[in-house]
Amino acid sequence: MLKKEDGRLYLEEGHAVIAELIYNDHEEYYDVTSTYTEPSHRNRGLAKDLVDEIVEMAREDGKKVQPTCPYVAYAIRDSQYDDIKIK
Repeated sequence: MLKKEDGRLYLEEGHAVIAELIYNDHEEYYDVTSTYTEPSHRNRGLAKDLVDEIVEMAREDGKKVQPTCPYVAYAIRDSQYDDIKIK
C-alpha cells in the first residue's frame, strides 16, 4: 500500500516498508535524493511505481522533478517526462 509523508513516499507489505523514495520539497521542484527497494522485492517495478507517483505529484502541483537519485534520472529519461524535468 502506497503511503505518503513529508519528504517520503513508501510502499508497505504488512507492517514492513518494502520500497521508498525520499525527496526534498522546494518551492518550484521536488529534489528526489534516493530510492530503495528491499532486495527480496526487487524487479517487480516498485521503485518505478514510486517514481510515477512523484511525477504525478509534480504535475498536479505545477512543479518539476530534480532527479538527484541516479535511478530516478534513468526512469524519467524519456521525452514523456519533459514537462516535469528540470532543464
